[in-house]
Formats: sequence, C-alpha cells, structure tokens
Amino acid sequence: MSINKVKHNSNMYNWVYGTWNPIKGNCKLHNCTYCYMKRFAQRKLRLDESYLEIDNLKSERTYFVGSSTDMWANDVPTEWIEKVLKKCNNFPDNTYLFQSKNPGRFKEFIGKFPPNTILGTTIETNYNHLTSKYSQAPPPLERYLQMVLISELFPKGKTILSLEPIMDFDIDIMVKWVKKINPEFISIGANSGNINLIEPSKEKVELLIKELKGLTKVIEKDNLSRLLK
Repeated sequence: MSINKVKHNSNMYNWVYGTWNPIKGNCKLHNCTYCYMKRFAQRKLRLDESYLEIDNLKSERTYFVGSSTDMWANDVPTEWIEKVLKKCNNFPDNTYLFQSKNPGRFKEFIGKFPPNTILGTTIETNYNHLTSKYSQAPPPLERYLQMVLISELFPKGKTILSLEPIMDFDIDIMVKWVKKINPEFISIGANSGNINLIEPSKEKVELLIKELKGLTKVIEKDNLSRLLK
C-alpha cells in the first residue's frame, strides 16, 4: 500500500523534494523560542509507526527527515531513531538530510545511516550567551566541536551548516569554524518570527557572506533581505 505522508517542499530548504517526519511532537528539551514550529499546536513527542509501515518514499529524491522536531535531542529514544534509519535504508537511492542542534548524537549511529546522507547543524552565532537567551539546545561552541568530530568520523558523508536565524557574531571566529567543519554549503537566513533577537549589522552580514563564499557555496534565504536592506 502506498500513502503519501511526505510534505512536499520545506520552509527551511527549497532544494529538498519533501519533508518526512515519523518522529513528531513538542521539542521540549531544546525549546527554541524562535522556532517556526511554535506557531503550530504541538502534541506529545512520539513515533508515528504508520509512517514506517507503508511504502511512502519515492526513489531518487532528497528528503529532510525530522524537520518538525529535533529527532536527535537526548530525550528521543534510540529505538525510534534506529527504526527511522532502517526505513530510510530500505530506499537507498534517496538522499537524506538529518539536521540537529544536538549533532553530537549523530556519533551513536555512524554505520547505520543511509548511503546518501547529509548531516547538518544550526549555528546562529558563535556567542553562547546569545543562544542561551532563546534556547535550551547545546550551545554553538559544542555544536561546532561535535560537527568537526562528525566530519572526521563520517568522511564519506556530507555536512551542511544553517546560520538561521543569524544573530550577532564575531566574524573571525565564524569563518574559522566554517573552515574547520568544511561544509558542502551554508544556508544563511534571518529571524522571521516575532522574537526580538540581537542581530548583526548589514555591513557585518555582507562581510561574512563575502568571506564564506571564498570557502564554500552560500545560499542566501529570502528572509535575509530584511537585514541587507
């Protein structure tokens, strides 16, 4: 039986075919106040087994798996993640994006990821004290160090970075971090919610983009235009 449980397009990335969210519900552990999912009513964190029982992933597509909650947060049972990865491995011709603000947990599943896997994290700033105002997720420095380690443990995989919503930053440190992680590309976006963040100046963002374009591909999201006006 084939039932479409894939949400096509993505609020975060227009290059994915669709999002697939067998693990869903309230991301209580990280609780990022600026998360776009806050606008939707969230139920208890859960694994929807019906997603695993049907043939709902087309071949040769790119899927963002776990876009509606951070399925790699420490309160998500290992068994749930293993079931999701097993399902993805049944469709090895696809490319799968897994992104988390707790990228250190990726290490538990090295060897279990599908062959075409992209691992990513969000780094809004290099200032830990800024993110701590709005999120209980691991601080940016920890995410950076874990992604460097993941790049070493998962050399055949690809990594990406999301700088969204971008907050004020130290440009030298941000560029250093990107060099060390060496992502396939970087997506940069601004806050599009109702939370007032401490944001960088137009000149600072422009300089960062210029520096990063010398290192990798940079994708500027539409909402970044607010900061660049």
